[in-house]
Amino acid sequence: MAEQSAFDVVIVGGGPGGYPAAIRAAQYGLRVALIEKERLGGVCLNWGCIPTKAMLRSADVLETMQHSADFGILADNVRLDYPAVLKRKDTIVKGLTDGVGQLLKANGVTVYNGHARFNSPNALDVVGVGKSPLGAGGPQYNAPSDRVGQPTARVAGKNIIVATGSTPAQLPIPGADLHGVINSDGAFLLQQVPTRIVIVGGGAVGTEWATMFSAFGSEVILVELLPGLLPVEDEDMGRMLSRSFQKRGIKVLTSSTVAKIEQGGRGKGALALKVTITDKDGKNEQSVDADNVLIGVSRRPNTLDLNLEATGVQTDQRGYISVDDQLHTNVRGIYAIGDVVGKVLLAHVATHQGLVTAGVIAGHNERMDYKAVPAATFTHPEVASVGLTEAKARDAGHDVVVGKFPFAALGRAQTYGNTDGLVKIVADKKYGEVLGVHIIGPSASDLIPEGVLALQLEATLEDIANTIHAHPTLGEGSMEAAMVALGLPVHIGPPRRAPATTGQAQAVAATR
Repeated sequence: MAEQSAFDVVIVGGGPGGYPAAIRAAQYGLRVALIEKERLGGVCLNWGCIPTKAMLRSADVLETMQHSADFGILADNVRLDYPAVLKRKDTIVKGLTDGVGQLLKANGVTVYNGHARFNSPNALDVVGVGKSPLGAGGPQYNAPSDRVGQPTARVAGKNIIVATGSTPAQLPIPGADLHGVINSDGAFLLQQVPTRIVIVGGGAVGTEWATMFSAFGSEVILVELLPGLLPVEDEDMGRMLSRSFQKRGIKVLTSSTVAKIEQGGRGKGALALKVTITDKDGKNEQSVDADNVLIGVSRRPNTLDLNLEATGVQTDQRGYISVDDQLHTNVRGIYAIGDVVGKVLLAHVATHQGLVTAGVIAGHNERMDYKAVPAATFTHPEVASVGLTEAKARDAGHDVVVGKFPFAALGRAQTYGNTDGLVKIVADKKYGEVLGVHIIGPSASDLIPEGVLALQLEATLEDIANTIHAHPTLGEGSMEAAMVALGLPVHIGPPRRAPATTGQAQAVAATR
């Protein structure tokens, strides 16, 4: 085993938290090493954010072409070439992962390929790993020790950042280990579109796969334990998405759970599945047949075989590493970022945590602030949000005012031919401070940055309403929703209530 001299920073994990931290630390003049046992880019780039969005784009194009006559374009024989969809996805992923490698090299980061295991609080052994349990190219998260080889190098660091991410956790459902039961990673390995699929979980993962498979022609049943889809989002978002899904032919079963999975259903071959679904109280049982069951809920931190015991780093009851707002663990010189800390399991949060941590190590007084963290779900229609939901704002004691503006009233949405959805702004009534922005509709993920900036800068309803937005654009929805909240709508009917009495609205009312 080759001994290595100490680096200023050693990063374990090359995902959306780890590789930006490496680049930023190197930019600050620090000597940096990064250890990654899979492909650079982590789950997001290889098995999550990017590949799903590539495939969802294919689904979007397919649906657009199937309805091209609505736009005056006639197209015959439109059909899906699923292998080509997968090939396009793989090409995009490879290009991006290769790009990450080039960026690390350009910034002078030393990259080790292998599994990292702590030898002491300031040193790690790099060991080889065996074949992935999901086959060639499949992820090797939480690889058990019987697939880990002998150390090939020891890497020491004055500072160590743990950025190992998370992996799907198996639910305690009888039959969850049967052939044909998959998680979001395994879904990429399917070589053909299922005729029938049951998806467990109505959060971001489950709803995105439901969108995709439905567009590709699958009969989809989506099962969610809680009363609505996207339970962490504003209730209006979940209700509208559920209605949209049902119009698309997706069967949505909320307040329901999968009780058991058995072989023997009617489907492709002898391995078809029979799925028993009940309401959350265990009543009103029904059985459905499926080719696959996709479990899209629950994750666990990737800490197995890191030998954290050698460091004294503390974890919580769920196994996530405990950190402060500068991403310090309880052990001096050891930091943790991304999903493994369990704060907000989103790639862009991991990236920001990585940049903050690099700054802290370089001597800058940077801290994480989770007030204005956007979320985006790439369903059709898309959902994006930032800040407090209406319910959480009221629970927090705010006197809430809400403005909603439908995409159907936007000229640009009409020209798109996609008018489902709305922009919803939640604000404090006294001063008009924006507390949350929630969007469901076309390009919601591209529209949410205005809301993020509004929260970051503590903007008010008047700030948004008085900002000139280009016309005709989808972005006008935010301006119009702010006007609605102020009681001064322009492009929808007047409110039944009196206008808000915050600054600008009060002044305008006085001129009438």
